[in-house]
Amino acid sequence: MNLVDQLQIQYMNLTDTGFESAMALSSFHAQPFGYLNGGATIAFCEAIAGMASNRMGQGEYVGVGQTVTAQHLRPMKAEGLLKATGTLLHGGNRNHVWEIKVTDETGHLISQVTVVNALIRMAKEA
Repeated sequence: MNLVDQLQIQYMNLTDTGFESAMALSSFHAQPFGYLNGGATIAFCEAIAGMASNRMGQGEYVGVGQTVTAQHLRPMKAEGLLKATGTLLHGGNRNHVWEIKVTDETGHLISQVTVVNALIRMAKEA
């Protein structure tokens, strides 16, 4: 089982310039007091931003996390769905910059996350 499976990501809708996704929360995502662990939020955002960069790369390159910056703005219990909406701010040849708004099911902003993915060319098969 990989990290994406462990995170319990429910769906991922990708376009060329953005994405929407949701993660089902459980005690796995909680810190000791039952609130959403910020690290789980960051892992969710880095994973889905990577998937979006990989889709854009169409097998020519893959996106790997280079930098993640997060501002956790509102606490929430680790239950229900955590939703993420990502927008591509920069789609260069060497990196992608994603702005991700993370909300609860009612639309309250929980975290603002920026993910920078370095792009690595896939080796050509001989």
